[in-house]
Amino acid sequence: IILISIVYGVVNGNSEKMVEMLLDTPKSTLDMLINIGGLIIFYNGLFKMAIDSGVINKFSKYFIKIIHLIFPEIPKDHIVNEYICCNIIANMLGLGVASTPIALKVLKELSILSNNKLSKPMVTFTVLNISSFCILPLSIIGIREVYKANINLELIPLLIIITFLNTVICILISKIIMRVNNEK
Repeated sequence: IILISIVYGVVNGNSEKMVEMLLDTPKSTLDMLINIGGLIIFYNGLFKMAIDSGVINKFSKYFIKIIHLIFPEIPKDHIVNEYICCNIIANMLGLGVASTPIALKVLKELSILSNNKLSKPMVTFTVLNISSFCILPLSIIGIREVYKANINLELIPLLIIITFLNTVICILISKIIMRVNNEK
């Protein structure tokens, strides 16, 4: 693809523009990393404060029944339930990057529960984490702000509906596939 792009640029007389873009790319990439890195640090700090203040723990009590429905294999009093709730809350707030360390903790605990073997809860959690139901898309808003793009607040209800349906459909599909595989 790169070779075809170079040939196309030379043939069409855009070689100067190509060289200019080639030299500008590292600077724009570094600028993007600095801007988005700042958002990541900010969101991780914000989420850490929410955990330390007990806000996440209070919210997780609302999700614990749903967690037990989705993950019936996990003991009800296991710490991994709290981590899963924490991950769901981070995703709901649109802090996808902040949820990554928590997701790794969840997978580590689930691995311990399953004696280091792939398990249904691990698959279900991965699907749940990737589909990430989002109520407040802070990461999207932050990235759009960094790049001076319009922030259309009218899209937020649509994003909520789409991410909710995406999460429900993904969980249902993973449960159906697991059930079909168990019947074989």
